[in-house]
Amino acid sequence: MKKRLIVPLLLIIATIIIVYATIDNPHDFSMEECMLCHVNYEQDPKMLVSPVSDICKRCHEQINAATSHPVDIYPSNAVVPPDLPLRTGKIACSTCHDIHKESSNIFGEKTYFLRRPYTGRNFCISCHTQGLDTARHSDTLDTAHIGSRFRVTDPSEPLDSISKECISCHGGILGKTAEVELGSGVWTHDDPNHSHPIGVDYEESRTERPDAKLKSVSAIDGRIKFFDGKVGCGSCHDVYAGSQMSLVMSNKGSRLCFACHEL
Repeated sequence: MKKRLIVPLLLIIATIIIVYATIDNPHDFSMEECMLCHVNYEQDPKMLVSPVSDICKRCHEQINAATSHPVDIYPSNAVVPPDLPLRTGKIACSTCHDIHKESSNIFGEKTYFLRRPYTGRNFCISCHTQGLDTARHSDTLDTAHIGSRFRVTDPSEPLDSISKECISCHGGILGKTAEVELGSGVWTHDDPNHSHPIGVDYEESRTERPDAKLKSVSAIDGRIKFFDGKVGCGSCHDVYAGSQMSLVMSNKGSRLCFACHEL
């Protein structure tokens, strides 16, 4: 019986290796292309023609700095391990990514050239360990498992990727193996009387809901972002803002609310 299983197993392994070998690597540079980034690769591979993050932006222009991890800053609320190297003490694209690594693992899963063999939150906590102690982690578990604060109203209207990430932790409705169809809906804040729509088109709401007294987009503070014209968690919150409740601006005197709503 065991011998019969060996041949199919070897075929599966061979298929995985073949697929892995044929994965296109966008960083498979020729020797001539090394000079595009390195001053002299053979003498000093660490000396680059310009800051590494600037080099990355040449090809990755689509990366939005407002919703991406900040670079060229000194780490403050994080403990960066030695295998995630800083550049002159600062966080750079190369802190998390090594462009000379493979972009996928042997199972064909994308690894995005990360320096550790896992992605997502498991990678983030390599540096961001706050909240993992017993006392504070219990708060996170309460939020994640006590029930959802997000109510889907229209599954046919997809949410933006940032809102999905936020709700996956704070909404208590997603997990690695959960099959939940998210769409536009209503988020309830800590106060049950305070809720806000997510995933709805701002201009449509402005036209169809005159009672909301919404301002025109041109009159709204630029710190408030829309995603394909829709309201998302990232419209009011920015995890890198460093402010109370990660708001994009102070809400003292309902300032943030009145940035979109007329008095």
